[in-house]
Amino acid sequence: RVIGTAGPAGHAYVRALGAEPVAYGPTLVPAVRALAPGGVDRALDVAGSGALPDLIDLTGGPERVVTLSDVAGAREHRVAFSRGDDGRALYVLADLGELIATGRLALPRVHTFPLDQVARAHHFGESGGATGKIVLVNA
Repeated sequence: RVIGTAGPAGHAYVRALGAEPVAYGPTLVPAVRALAPGGVDRALDVAGSGALPDLIDLTGGPERVVTLSDVAGAREHRVAFSRGDDGRALYVLADLGELIATGRLALPRVHTFPLDQVARAHHFGESGGATGKIVLVNA
C-alpha cells in the first residue's frame, strides 16, 4: 500500500499510479493517520518542504525516512540524505526500487526544455495539462 502526497489537482494522477492521495500541508498527518492508523513503514521526501518531522512521527523514527532534497533537515533530524550511497537510504530505496521494477510504482514523466526555451517551459507548466516534472537543461 502506497500513500502519495499531491496538491488537489494531482490526486487523480496519484490514484492512477495506484497510490492513495493525501494533500500537502497541515492536513497531511491526520489524513495519513486516517488511512494508516498504525503508522507507515517508510517515507521518502522528495520535496524538501519541511515535512521531515511529520514523516518521522508517522514512521516512528528517523531511520525509516529518506530525503532526496533536504540536506539541512536531514542533518537536523538525523534522517538519511541520499545520493544513492547511504546504507540507511539504500534500505528504504531498495523497497522503492522493487515497487518500480514490478510496476507497482511509476515515476513521474520528465519534460525537458533547453535553457533558452524557458518561456516555452513556463507556458507548458501553466497549461494545466502537464504532469510530472519540468527540467531545464543547459545543452
